[in-house]
Amino acid sequence: MKFNKSIYLLTFGFVTLMPLSCKDYLNETDSTRISEESLFKNAADGINLVNAIYDTFHDGDFINKSLWYGANFLSQDFHNYGADSFFETYEIPTTFNPLNVAWTRSYQGIARANSAIPIIAKMKAEGVLDAALADRLTGEAYFLRGVFYYYLASNFGGVPLELQTVTDEGRHPRNTQDDVFASVVADMQMAANLLPWKEDLGTANLGRATKGAAIAYMGSAQMWLKKYTEAISSFNQLEGKYQLMENFIDIHEYNKQNNQESIFEVQFLEGADQSWGHANETIWFSSFHMPEEVSNFGYSYADPKLYASFEAGDKRKAATVIGPGDEHASPAIEIKNYPKVKVQFGGINTLGTLAKPWKGSDNLRSGYYSVKTWRDPNVTGSTSAPGGKEYIFNGQNVIMMRLGEVLLSKAEALVKTGNEAAAREIIDNVIRKRAGLGPVAASTPINDVLINEYRHELTGEMSLWFLLRRNGEHINYVKKEFGITIPTGKDILPIPQEVILNNSTITQNPGY
Repeated sequence: MKFNKSIYLLTFGFVTLMPLSCKDYLNETDSTRISEESLFKNAADGINLVNAIYDTFHDGDFINKSLWYGANFLSQDFHNYGADSFFETYEIPTTFNPLNVAWTRSYQGIARANSAIPIIAKMKAEGVLDAALADRLTGEAYFLRGVFYYYLASNFGGVPLELQTVTDEGRHPRNTQDDVFASVVADMQMAANLLPWKEDLGTANLGRATKGAAIAYMGSAQMWLKKYTEAISSFNQLEGKYQLMENFIDIHEYNKQNNQESIFEVQFLEGADQSWGHANETIWFSSFHMPEEVSNFGYSYADPKLYASFEAGDKRKAATVIGPGDEHASPAIEIKNYPKVKVQFGGINTLGTLAKPWKGSDNLRSGYYSVKTWRDPNVTGSTSAPGGKEYIFNGQNVIMMRLGEVLLSKAEALVKTGNEAAAREIIDNVIRKRAGLGPVAASTPINDVLINEYRHELTGEMSLWFLLRRNGEHINYVKKEFGITIPTGKDILPIPQEVILNNSTITQNPGY
């Protein structure tokens, strides 16, 4: 069950009420006449306080352009049809607005968490919240703050660390990347000490942060810090708590959200406002990555090299990328059932044909597309604008961390600590076995094996480029696979120009 959200906006040292979620919006009390003394007098107030932190994710640009772009366009497995094609040359303008969205939305979430932590402590001390609920909510706040810093550092490197409510103008210099990931480790350890395991959370709270999610992000942050022994110890704590989905295609299925492999996923509601500029509950994520012939978008498309890179028999291929003449691998998705396909192509059940691939009305796409982001056309929440010109398939959750990623990270940590045999055991007999593949030849260098498995397990999700950069072979990878030499310093994103204009203590990343 996805939890309801009555949202509070937290700013600086003073807390004011403002409904941000379309859920329960009309049931909100007029907040303009609510005094600080009247707030946080019952348990529901504390829950809503933390719900506001989750709501930070609910922005179409934040999830898609600010996070998915960085995780995938920089790897070159996917390209942008529209105005954002500069990812192909790594010349991302400092004025690119999604950079600023990534920064400001993240710090908005961090500010909400910083404000929530002492308020919850006060509510606990006053008996408004019982100890168990107060601890869980505090754990969620620490977890979410750590998550926002995790993705800030993954994208930008070092950023300013704000670990309490900001009482000055907030113009603080950048901390180092290692400082930020060390803070993530500390937050995740605090969260893990306070949060329950997923199975102890109850269905009513499914989708909230858990002990397992905190441990997974803690291990990944420890990997960034090259604390590989500690990372292995963290990942080991997840054994038996999560299981791989038997069929790879099931990981991202609409009717299998919050499944046994998913460790943390952002929850989205069906039937939400899809209008441009709507700040919350917007998720046009699926439509953006579907062909123009299906959704009227088609802005993201796959590189044919990705399609060709899968080994023969790899079951992940059909569940990752689809090409001309292919049927969709999901048992819930038949291409012939999409409204636009019915009208324009007579119900064809393949992604175009080999003779006439779906490359958009101007024939400029590749004809290959992500599969993981597609949405069942028959479920509640698919909508069309007046005249049937726009088709948007909303309500799909977005998985941020799952067991497949954790296992590959653990394998890398084992390699770094000299236990290559144990790493190959995970890769060959767990990850590749599910994919329907046999063991990798022992003569293949183990880091090449890791890079290959990261790519074919996780491309099109929310982490590939970050993991390649963390591994340190990302620049060689792009040169080898795509013949592209990344300009010096351009393997991470630039600090948004607007941030530097507003804070003269912030220095730009080298190369920009």
